[in-house]
Amino acid sequence: MQIMLCAISNIASGNCSEDCKYCTQSAYVKTNIQKYRQKEISQIVLEAKIAKKNEALGFCLVTAGLGLDDEKLEYVCKAAHAVQKEVPNLLLIACNGMASVEQLKELKKAGIFSYNHNLEASKEFFPQICTTHTWESRFQTNLNAKEAGLMLCCGGIYGMGESEEDRISMRKSL
Repeated sequence: MQIMLCAISNIASGNCSEDCKYCTQSAYVKTNIQKYRQKEISQIVLEAKIAKKNEALGFCLVTAGLGLDDEKLEYVCKAAHAVQKEVPNLLLIACNGMASVEQLKELKKAGIFSYNHNLEASKEFFPQICTTHTWESRFQTNLNAKEAGLMLCCGGIYGMGESEEDRISMRKSL
């Protein structure tokens, strides 16, 4: 077994348009989190340096929201380039929601090594925790990441009221 220590930077936080019941980033969930559209690139680089100092091998650039649009893609790529320049031995991961093969190829060109996009639940249970997008769209993003040549980090959540059959179904999908 190999364990890889990773750190994350929430580079765009809150006000997500999606209604995922488990997520504090959702505008539908009442939480007291910091909300900001884009963290300063210098702050992201500083956090990456701290992560490396604390022996992290990976560093994930996380954004709230349904997925990548042109502006968000450009911002994540800019952040990735800046981190690579200052902390070259840190493996970069992105977690930015739904994405096309073309967008994911752009992330890879910017230095992203792996894409994180969780299924969250089984296909059967997913409509009970989110109604603003489909499980199939989440699954397709994972296929897109593989097609773009990225490594993939994908998981799910237990304890949202799902059955044992739902858990088995999710594990099979993973």
